[in-house]
Amino acid sequence: MKLKFDKKRLKKLTEFSVVLVPHDTSTETKTIKLSFIKITSIILIYSLIMLFIGFYIITFTSLDKFILPDSYRYNTPEKMQLRDLNEKIIRLATELEKLKSSNERLKSILMKQDSSIFNEENSESPVKENKKSAGGNVYAAFLKFISTIFTKHQTIIFIKPTDGYLSRKFDPENGHLGIDFATKENNPIFASAGGYISFAGYTPEYGYVVIVNHSDDFITRYMHCSVVVRKQGERVIQGEVIALAGNSGTRTTGTHLHFEIWHKGKPVDPEKFLIKF
Repeated sequence: MKLKFDKKRLKKLTEFSVVLVPHDTSTETKTIKLSFIKITSIILIYSLIMLFIGFYIITFTSLDKFILPDSYRYNTPEKMQLRDLNEKIIRLATELEKLKSSNERLKSILMKQDSSIFNEENSESPVKENKKSAGGNVYAAFLKFISTIFTKHQTIIFIKPTDGYLSRKFDPENGHLGIDFATKENNPIFASAGGYISFAGYTPEYGYVVIVNHSDDFITRYMHCSVVVRKQGERVIQGEVIALAGNSGTRTTGTHLHFEIWHKGKPVDPEKFLIKF
């Protein structure tokens, strides 16, 4: 009897009645009986419907801008653009650090103008008989003949670093510390003399730059190149291709090679050192 009483009591507790009272007193009230299972089913179905509608609104419409804050809208085009911009900023910052490092190394070299790192005893001679230079054996023999003539005046000779004509002369009073050769883009640039590459990289003002240290405290600079084909720390022989002509850097107005010769820390007129032929 006790068990039956408990079941009846439990059944009464799980049954509910909803009374509908109309505003019009002439209409009778209505009573709707609902069990616990029915109420649970209705709430579950209602929740699923609302969840589906909310998912559709957030995913396929623009109403999420008014419903959700910006921090929760991960897949919006704005968020994707922000992520792309953030990645680009990181890449640009990395490139700027590299440029800053190259610029600092170049400034250090330009300030010191020290060619002591070039070991004269281990340096490559301007012309090697066992290696064919840019012009072949006849060209090498000619350079050797010229060098014997000028050995009394200077111990190192320089050749023209690229094809083209002289477009601007040495003018230190106006800040032009070298000479310019007007030439075609990507024309080869040759080492004017054998030596040690102390710098090969990019700088914002002068673009791609190659600096070669030679014996007897000489340094040559090749600026505004389009491509550098030799690396810093390598040794080069006279007439060897070290870069290609271009128009890189901010301090340039056209395709050309800016060529400088420094001796004992001071710029000198390259025309006085280059072999004329």
